[in-house]
Order: sequence, then C-alpha cells, then structure tokens
Amino acid sequence: MTRRPVASGLVCAMVSAALLLPSTPAWAASLLFNVDFSSPTQSFWGPGQSSADFGIDTMILGNTSFGMRFETGASTGTVSSRYNGSLSLSYEDVVLPGLVTLNLGYLGDANGGHFDTLLGAFVKVTAYFPVIGGVIVTNPNYSLDTARTYVPSPPDTQTDDDAFTPASSTIGPDIGVGSATAGIDYDIVQTSEHRINALTGTVTATHQVSGTVRTAPFSLGSSLNLSLNLDEAGVWDVQLGNLALDNIFTTDFDLAFVPFIQYTLGVGCGDAGDDDDNGPFCGGDGRLDRTLARVDLFSNTPFGLNLTSSNTLAPFAITVQPGAAAVPEPATVGLLAAGLAALMVARRRRPR
Repeated sequence: MTRRPVASGLVCAMVSAALLLPSTPAWAASLLFNVDFSSPTQSFWGPGQSSADFGIDTMILGNTSFGMRFETGASTGTVSSRYNGSLSLSYEDVVLPGLVTLNLGYLGDANGGHFDTLLGAFVKVTAYFPVIGGVIVTNPNYSLDTARTYVPSPPDTQTDDDAFTPASSTIGPDIGVGSATAGIDYDIVQTSEHRINALTGTVTATHQVSGTVRTAPFSLGSSLNLSLNLDEAGVWDVQLGNLALDNIFTTDFDLAFVPFIQYTLGVGCGDAGDDDDNGPFCGGDGRLDRTLARVDLFSNTPFGLNLTSSNTLAPFAITVQPGAAAVPEPATVGLLAAGLAALMVARRRRPR
C-alpha cells in the first residue's frame, strides 16, 4: 500500500515531462510562384557608349598616294532578353518563436531563357593608286545577329557569336598603260554573353497584431535555405518582394583582314613587287600587302539588362505558437505509453 503513491507520482512526472517536450509543427506548406522577367529592346552599347564608339577609319596599307583605307561603322545595335520560370517555397506554417527556415528553389521554363542582339553596319574599303586616285573596292552593308535560347537555371552563362565574311573583294581599275589591282579578305566577328548571377529579393514578415516587421534579403541560385526571425507569438503575414535578376551583358567585335594592292605604269615592268626586273619603258610599279591582322572594333562596358517582372507574389501566413506546442508528437505519446506499461509490469511483479 505504501508504494502506490510512488507509482502514481512517477506517472504524473512522466506525463508532465512529455507534455513539456517541444513539438515540431503539425504540417508543412509549399507554394509555387510564376516569375517571368523580360527586357525591352535596348541599346547594347552600354553606359556612356554609342554607335560612334564602334568601328575604325584607318589606312591599313600605305597612304592616299598608294595604299588602302578601311572604314566600318554602325547604324543600329540592340539587345532584348527574357528569363521565365517558377519560384518554389516550402516552410512550416505553425512554429515556435525564433528562427524560421524558408526553403527557396528555382525551376526554369522550357526555352524560357533567351537573348538576342542585332547590329546594322557598313564596310567601305578604298584603294589609292598613282595617276587614277581612289577606287572603292567594296561598300557593303551588313548585319550581325547573336541569339541563344535555353532553359533558365541560375547561375547561367550563355554565349553566341556571328560573323560577316564576304567573298574576297578584288578590283582592277583601268589605269591606261599598265595595270592596277587591289583586293582584301576580311571578316567581322561578334561574340555576345549574357550571364545571370542570381534571382534576388526580400522576404518581409509583418505581425498582424503588433505590426512588428522582420525582413531578410536573399540571393537565389538553384536553391537556398533562408532564416527569418519570428520571435513574437501570433500570426505573421509573409511576402516575397523586390524581385530582380542580377545579370551582366557583354558584346565584343573583332576584325581580321588580309589586304593587297599593286600597280604598274608603262610596259615591261615585270613583277610589281620587284624593281630590279623593270624594263626601260616601265614608268614604275609597286606592291603592298599585309599578313593577317586583327583589330578590336568594339568592346562594350559590361552592364545589366533592364530585366523586370510583372508578377506579384501572393502573401502567406505563418503562425507562431506561444511557448511549447500544446499537442505532443506521436513519438512522445508512444514513449509515455511504453513507460506506463513498464510501470504496470513492475507493479505486478513486486512481492506481496
């Protein structure tokens, strides 16, 4: 009879301890937000630059008495882009006061990423000969278009290139007695790169009663665990906002060319590049050429495209319980039941 109070006291202690054990939230929630970004057609020259910064105007051989001039310039230069996908969010919607973890993830749409550039430009090559002066070798307009379509998955780096490579231009103007010939092989190559570093934004939580505000910035690649301090009991309204894409766009143009120009005046001049074989009736000859040369026509200052989103993400709620949770976990209930069973067995086995 004297042991029953001990057993009853022990049972009460176990029940009290079990109820005081902290419990995890009863359930988890998940959300999926559509997040689409696009930029208007804008100049790709970059801050402080324009089409005037593109191209060259220079003598690539000799001078205006005997030589070749190369000119190129741009009329247009634009870029546009899009970046479409979804932002996933999983979280516990019933928690205890303190740090709350939000799990963020990004899933790109099929063919949701794209950038496209367009350049309109011209090339003018003029050969200068003795006697006859300047003769235009070629004067074409041309365009270059770089583009890439892909599945977004930040961080992303996408590149593309395009080239304008005309057929070899050769001209032989009428010089009277003698000959004049000029030619040039050249190509202009554009290489563009669009790099998406991260999806950035801010999580803002506002307590419905006190008006307390808690914020946390985020920079999301493929996934991220974000901590938010919800230290007051009650219901908090939570929203993701200030969404932006941290991105960099660059484009570069290079010129490669191999020009030559030659002439003879009179007859019996022989090789235009060799004065030793000239006959008595040769009034003069000459040849200028150049091995493959490369010139940087333009490299823009890297800048971020004006990618904006029209999506507004709906808010959601997280409830913070005051102190310990009221409902024990199933594991805690099981532990309590096992303890009670052990006490009953021990009581039956004690000597009478």
